[in-house]
Amino acid sequence: TVYRVQLVQLYSFSKEKEGLGVSTPALVCLGSTGRGERMKLGICLLLAVVVVACQASRLRHGRPRGGLLKDPVAPQDIALPAEQWFDQILDHFDGQNTLTWKQRYFVNDTFYKPGGPVFLQIGGEGPANPVWVVVGQMMIMAAKHNAMAILVEHRYYGASHPTADLSLENMRYLSSEQGLADLANFRSQYGQAHMLDDAKWITFGGSYPGALSSWARLKYPHFFHAAVASSAPVFAKLNFTQYLEVVQASIVKDGGADCLTAIQSGMANVNELLATAAGRTQLQSLFKPCTTISDVPLEISSFSQGVAGMFMGVVQYNRDNVAFEGRTEVTISDVCTIMKNTSIALPESRLAAVNKFLQAKEGGKCFDYSYSEMIKALKNTTWSSSEGGRQWFYQVCTEFGYLQSSQANASAQPFGNLFPVSTQVQQCIDIFGVNADQLAQHVAWSNGNYGSVHIKGSRIIFPNGNIDPWHALSVLPGNVDVRPSVVPILIDGTAHCANMYPSSANDLPSLVEARHAIFNLVELFLIEDDHQ
Repeated sequence: TVYRVQLVQLYSFSKEKEGLGVSTPALVCLGSTGRGERMKLGICLLLAVVVVACQASRLRHGRPRGGLLKDPVAPQDIALPAEQWFDQILDHFDGQNTLTWKQRYFVNDTFYKPGGPVFLQIGGEGPANPVWVVVGQMMIMAAKHNAMAILVEHRYYGASHPTADLSLENMRYLSSEQGLADLANFRSQYGQAHMLDDAKWITFGGSYPGALSSWARLKYPHFFHAAVASSAPVFAKLNFTQYLEVVQASIVKDGGADCLTAIQSGMANVNELLATAAGRTQLQSLFKPCTTISDVPLEISSFSQGVAGMFMGVVQYNRDNVAFEGRTEVTISDVCTIMKNTSIALPESRLAAVNKFLQAKEGGKCFDYSYSEMIKALKNTTWSSSEGGRQWFYQVCTEFGYLQSSQANASAQPFGNLFPVSTQVQQCIDIFGVNADQLAQHVAWSNGNYGSVHIKGSRIIFPNGNIDPWHALSVLPGNVDVRPSVVPILIDGTAHCANMYPSSANDLPSLVEARHAIFNLVELFLIEDDHQ
């Protein structure tokens, strides 16, 4: 099969000796291998700047409250599917452990016709929201292909509680491997029970579930025919310095170099003020934190990272489809307008103004930065106290790293050097007893297990936005080790999971065309037999 994507008035092809190339710079490269002559072709799509809408959110370990993938709001005239429960195996890798638990899932069979495929939306590090099997791009494809849509909640998140509590002993069953095995077992049992065993199942997911989507296809290709892996951080990395590097580049791109300069100056002043009692008193007045700023090094580090986190959250979700979500729009442009406001004389005062602006949008009452309070909250082992933060940080410390530190080159990020990776490894030590050496081993094992950005699967689509800091850990155009039917799509100007959201009248042509590329590839994958 040669994968061909029809895009109108966005590119022109020129024939080259080794195949097909574009005559203008390409941001999206679709690799493919033709049958017959077995020619390797490079089909490249030129995508223009994409601007979509978004909401800012304070981040903890790169994750806002509720999970990395923000849920759209369901239309008022559409009923959401009822929750259902599946008897899931507790430990898929211990044949002597016969314990089971109830896993939550949702089904929308509105568009399904016998012989149609099954589209499986994978739940992530927060409660599964059935809105994802009602609206969004997957559901547009479901309507076209007469597909059944299913959403399966990830173990240990939402209402899917495999154990009595979140004690360290009980959390040993929380891992991406167990989660993938859950999906395989669900597909096997549900497929047999509902005569869907011969259907083509395609997995969908965004952010961590995007990685799971690609890994489900990699690990269980006999169960899952293809995968769409949006904003998928498949490269586990302990010291994720690229996160802040992308934040800086995105601020310059959308807010201008003068915005970056103002942030850099403000952060330098904040970090200097944190070093003295008088300076901390001044910051106390400016930011009005929830607790008094102490001279404890980890508290100082946490304050600095909290200020940086204001911009991290804005960049990560810059201009996703906020109008449809019913959320308050906060963009890079919004915070940069404040940072470039010279009527506020001191740059650290502008940072405080950004904090006040975000608190008003988010409904926050004070600047919540405290290291000790964070540790206390993440050590709470009751289900009633958890929205997923403890569970996600457990996976960070035992599988992926993803620690967004300030150890990048000073010119590569504007936030200073007060939150190096050692301060974040300390969180793993304080909460779970996982030290730096153990964390490094976990990260190395994850990359060895899944292949990192050199994934050797097939029929996997990797859409990413280059505004999104997480795209640095995904499969991108130019990865020479990926197979021809592993298709990276890099969309200039979009943030986290932008391609997944419902369409808007404000969508620029480039986002529309990127979605068309995904739609066309899914259609081509459905035509293929499993052995292809």
